[in-house]
Amino acid sequence: MDGQYREALACGADGRLLGVSSSADILTMAGPLTQLVDLQGSFVTPGLIDAHVHILFGGCTLQQIDLRYVTSKTEFILEVQKAADKAAPGEWLLGHGWAEANWGGELPSLTWVDPVTPNNPVMLSRMDMHMGLVNSAALRLATLDDSTESPPGGRVDKDSHGRLTGMLADHAMTLVSRHIPKQTHEDKHRALHIAASHLLSKGVTTACDMGAVQDSADAWDSLEEVYMVAADQGSLPMRVVAMVPLPTWRLLHTRVQQWGRSHPGGRLYWGGLKDFADGSLGSQTALMHLPYANDPSSTGIRLTSQETLQELVAAADTAGLQVAIHAIGDRANDEVIALYQSLPAEHILSSNSNTTDGSGSLATRRHRIEHVQHLSGPSAIAALRDADVVAVTNPLHLLSDLDIIEAKLGQDRAKPGLAFPSKALLQAGVAVAFGSDWPVMPAEPLATMHTAANSDNLTLPSGALWGPGASVSPEGALLSHTVGGAVACDLESEVGMLRPGMRADFTVYQHSLLHSLVGDAALLPEVTATFVDGACAFGCSNFLSAPVAATATAARQDSMTYGLTANSSVDLA
Repeated sequence: MDGQYREALACGADGRLLGVSSSADILTMAGPLTQLVDLQGSFVTPGLIDAHVHILFGGCTLQQIDLRYVTSKTEFILEVQKAADKAAPGEWLLGHGWAEANWGGELPSLTWVDPVTPNNPVMLSRMDMHMGLVNSAALRLATLDDSTESPPGGRVDKDSHGRLTGMLADHAMTLVSRHIPKQTHEDKHRALHIAASHLLSKGVTTACDMGAVQDSADAWDSLEEVYMVAADQGSLPMRVVAMVPLPTWRLLHTRVQQWGRSHPGGRLYWGGLKDFADGSLGSQTALMHLPYANDPSSTGIRLTSQETLQELVAAADTAGLQVAIHAIGDRANDEVIALYQSLPAEHILSSNSNTTDGSGSLATRRHRIEHVQHLSGPSAIAALRDADVVAVTNPLHLLSDLDIIEAKLGQDRAKPGLAFPSKALLQAGVAVAFGSDWPVMPAEPLATMHTAANSDNLTLPSGALWGPGASVSPEGALLSHTVGGAVACDLESEVGMLRPGMRADFTVYQHSLLHSLVGDAALLPEVTATFVDGACAFGCSNFLSAPVAATATAARQDSMTYGLTANSSVDLA
């Protein structure tokens, strides 16, 4: 991002950019076969990159009970009842998105849903996916009763009389979820295309899919039978970076040795591994150094033992594979940072260097921490920078946690810099990438950037400002959703900027994005079109194309397939 704008860009038949310049310069490259697209003065940025998303699950949730906007117990029950009324007996009712803070803080229980779901098992995930409500029918299918104990890395909630409440946290959720019928490949392909259409409508051209991390077989099935099939058929609508569970690093290493790190079509990449250090703040399973302010008996839950993570990460690192570890709590982050610091320095790939084109030729790695939501202090930020770890942050999580953060952590640990530290990380020189974590939070990259750029103005339940000192600059926010995302995905030689030779992925807005990121969110522009490999993937009817006049220069008629012009503001990032 050099602070200057260009008027037009040219896309080649190979899906790469030929030039980004003035309209006059771009038109000299055109030939009789070139199509001219008039963007009518729109604002253009590199295609947005969502560095942390759950694509197939997101596509599924668009077909499930949506509880994100429920604000009372009555509404909650009504939404479940409406779904039950349409369901066949025995059919699973699945839903997502609820947050107890939306109705005062009381956790839902099976007593809410049992009366309206006598014939259907139910599983309703909290918005962070680290806690879920099940009904009695689901508990019976899973053979769980009041004698069931919490498994390692999970929690089975019981009331004061020792009776199951229907609330399960983290690994305890799998006690029930493993009884839900597996999706067919047809189901997954449908979910992929629903999700891709949704993401493209938001301006996202590349997404890093964190997958079904707690179900290795399902994650690999999604890679090999859904993404690979779509890529082979040429029907993958956007660029996807697929991650698989860390314990399967040997399978991934074999795949990389045999096939490299990308599909020859250029839309699908692999080579990354995901695991969990802890849970979430909302579910009170984020691993903290000190007890929770509202529960002195708890410091959270470690989902994977330090010994196991150390062994798996070291093995994956030696194999040249990228690792991404979920860490929310300050203790979890400190432990993961220390783990990365212990790895051989010669394997480190600097966040400031150019990396692989997806061919798999690199033997080095660039590791990630997902969320980096709570840190113990400035030394943790310095350690992240010095270890060249990419911090994948989720600004929209701040909106969902703002009502609970002080109650759970107290004022000191809830302050900017220690909590949701995107600005502090950027100022320290840490590579930062923004992710939505959809469907945990909405896939709304413009809202993500707006939240990051306006954090100083957010208010706590007390009415006090959460900031100041938390807002990221508009330029920093855009970079984190473009260049930063490319760095996190090891694709910065391919995407994230608009330069000749790079993939022609770009997003078109009705007016300036940068000038709208500070202030009223209602003034944010709409995404009017999204292009992948120079081809329109969303909003194609908004702009008309026509052949260039026959008098145009024909010297490059075979290379320039599209020219986008008409005084558009093109931000190179």
